[in-house]
Amino acid sequence: MPHGVHKSKRPSGCQQRKAKEARTKSIKTLAGSMLQYVKRPDDGQGSSKDTACESPIDIADSSDAIASMHSAEEQEVEMAESEVEEQGAEMAESEAEENLQILCDVSFWEIPVPDHFRVEIIKKGSASFQNKDGPFSVVKRPDAKAEIKGAVRQLTKEWFYKMMPNGEKILRSWMVYSPVSENLYCFCCRLFAISATDTISKFVTGFQKWWKLNPKVNNHETSEDHLRCLENWKTLAAGLKMHKTIDAENIALMEIEKKKWRDILHRLLDITLFLAKQNLAFRGHKEDESSFNKGNFLEMVEMLSKYDSVLKEHLIRLKRSTCKLKVSVSYLAPKTQNEFISVLANHVKEKLVMEIKSAKYFGIMFDSTPDISHTDQMSEVIRYVKISNRKVEVKEVFLGFFPLTSKKAADLSSEILKKMESDGLDIMMCRAQGYDNAATMAGKHGGVQSILKEKNKKAIFNGCVDHSLNLCGQHSFAENASCVTFFGTLQTMFSFFSASTHRWDVLIDHTGMSVKRLSTTRRSAHHAAVKPVKEKFDKFVEAIGDLCDPDENLETRGAAQVLLNALSDFTFLCYLYFWSDVLQEVNDAQQYLQTKGLSLDKVVTKLETLRLFLYEERIRLVEHAIEQALLKSEEYGIAVERRARFKKRMPGEQARDAGLSLQEENKRGMLECIDRFHSEIQNRSRAIMEVAGMFEAVQAKSLISATEEELKVSIPKLSNFYDEVSESELFLEIPRLRRHLKAAQINLEEVKDWATLEVLTFIAKWDFIESLPTLSLSLKLFLTICVSVASCERSFSKLKLIKNYLRSTMGQSRLSDLSILSIESELAKDIDFHEVINNFAALKARKAKF
Repeated sequence: MPHGVHKSKRPSGCQQRKAKEARTKSIKTLAGSMLQYVKRPDDGQGSSKDTACESPIDIADSSDAIASMHSAEEQEVEMAESEVEEQGAEMAESEAEENLQILCDVSFWEIPVPDHFRVEIIKKGSASFQNKDGPFSVVKRPDAKAEIKGAVRQLTKEWFYKMMPNGEKILRSWMVYSPVSENLYCFCCRLFAISATDTISKFVTGFQKWWKLNPKVNNHETSEDHLRCLENWKTLAAGLKMHKTIDAENIALMEIEKKKWRDILHRLLDITLFLAKQNLAFRGHKEDESSFNKGNFLEMVEMLSKYDSVLKEHLIRLKRSTCKLKVSVSYLAPKTQNEFISVLANHVKEKLVMEIKSAKYFGIMFDSTPDISHTDQMSEVIRYVKISNRKVEVKEVFLGFFPLTSKKAADLSSEILKKMESDGLDIMMCRAQGYDNAATMAGKHGGVQSILKEKNKKAIFNGCVDHSLNLCGQHSFAENASCVTFFGTLQTMFSFFSASTHRWDVLIDHTGMSVKRLSTTRRSAHHAAVKPVKEKFDKFVEAIGDLCDPDENLETRGAAQVLLNALSDFTFLCYLYFWSDVLQEVNDAQQYLQTKGLSLDKVVTKLETLRLFLYEERIRLVEHAIEQALLKSEEYGIAVERRARFKKRMPGEQARDAGLSLQEENKRGMLECIDRFHSEIQNRSRAIMEVAGMFEAVQAKSLISATEEELKVSIPKLSNFYDEVSESELFLEIPRLRRHLKAAQINLEEVKDWATLEVLTFIAKWDFIESLPTLSLSLKLFLTICVSVASCERSFSKLKLIKNYLRSTMGQSRLSDLSILSIESELAKDIDFHEVINNFAALKARKAKF
């Protein structure tokens, strides 16, 4: 069935009310029909004898028959009323979905448009249906002139404006575009059309021949039919504004009804937002009247009704309807709660997608984790640069979870592309990719990043720097057996104390601190495990010593003695002080690299700082660790020397092993670890350096001090990769930026230390974007590059809170919607419910009994 033509088989609300009144009248006419067969004593038709002969039993029987007849009639009337109300309630939900579409897109209007819809549409105005900013459909020209004049035509925004002879542009408010049917319509002609067959204008049924816009648009807007419909539209709109229409009283009642439902819905939506933001469950185990706990949603409604008259009146009306066994709309049902969640989440998501599209270029970040029901959930985060009100912000926004069905790179790529298409994002506008370092995602040959690069070569891949730094540490920790033994002892210590509440109490009493477990994925776990042991080493030894007491059970005494011997070791003490100093700097770098919206130039600087620390301080760190270990060993009487170990000479080997002392062996082991850490950072940061090198021309130092020869070398690196960056324009704009900085009286030497974000912020703040368009674009592309998937990891934390073991059967759409409302709560709290509530209230007010 084409859009706009609906053949409803059920009667309208007015027809249902008329049918109900007719049935009620016909039933009431039968109320006294049985009395004609009963003789009354005073009716004059019978003698006194006849009256006297009539037995009391007959009189009683006749009165009982009359009474039963009346009760049967009343029951029939009530059944008829309840039947009509039940039918209306059953059809209300499907009718609401259909009517909501009518208020959203012009192609869903049926011809002729019903009066009540015409009023609501005119109140809404043509601007909400116009969609003049596109995107517009592309149509192929089927005739023979296609080869000469072009085979493809597309509607443009300019057609929504009429050019006057004096050059002034006037908006054609009657012209509206439907993204659903991809047709152009006349707002007023379709609104007042009598039928779809009798009309001649294609602007009523839908116009799509873009190559005929000239002269069809001009002919239509000057036609008599269009001018008549335009006058009817403006007259009715003015009447509605001044409340001077024929059915003004009914409209006034509708407005009162709409306000009542608007107030109710506003409160219910606020409750929904609050529960979603706090990651709380909505429903309870039992929600009937006998339950003492009906779930957070209903309990909060009842609590607020004590202080709010609107909700109190709503609940009283629902209780009265329940007592009378009448069907009444409450908007408190579980299905309605899900609709509230979906509407709010879609509203937030639409605003986010609109911001992304306005930024034009964006970067994608995807990462997955299993949920409580063992479903692999993929998180989607989009990174883009937002410039608004002369302020620049690098944003990373969450667009939802979706389940994975396969671990293969081809299947993952297909799922990612489908998700982006459903969100309305074009993969060709993607300029950056960010994943963890798993081979499936980051593989150069056959990984997800390489598959997406085949579709869009400009989508630069940059692995997560946090994950890379964590891998550097993992490889360094496993460099030698002594280091592995050290971290194994820390893990044993955690297992020992956490195995018993008594042991844990002894630990807390002595140290006032807890021990942490190690983790290969949690980046700060090793630092958190080493720090308390180093700071309270004496207290830890005392706690373990107390657990060696004979009063403890055999298992505790044995484990404590083994652990005490492991701690009272010179090698353990050396690595304890060594890793405490190293991991403190590493943890500081990791915390910084998880900053939301961090740019690539800052990442390069931080990694280089850490690399220089490991390179320049390697000897000092090792010597300081041995020095501290010697002092602690002397305090506890721990042996620092042992019998020299010699390596077995192989056949033919002449040189004899000199043998290393314990201190020398530990020194060599620690140097091996720190050198491995340094080499891993150097190798893994090479790819990041290459990407940063491509944008060398737009770095602050180059923008200020680079010579013409240097710019001629650095600018082509960027312009050859991005065809949207003009080499000649960028070459002219860099000196122009220097002049702008001088005019703003800013010291150029200070600008050399600026980050990329600060340079773009200066351009936006002083409104130089129009003067420096290519440079601004280059800076935006650089800031779009993903550096970490920490935002995806943060969404996993929300996932664990929302879908826990008590809510493990939650549906996928509900999970994704709740996650959007929780993660993007800052945007969700600023939602304007006016448009959504107006649609709900209008649909509800139409069912009011006038």
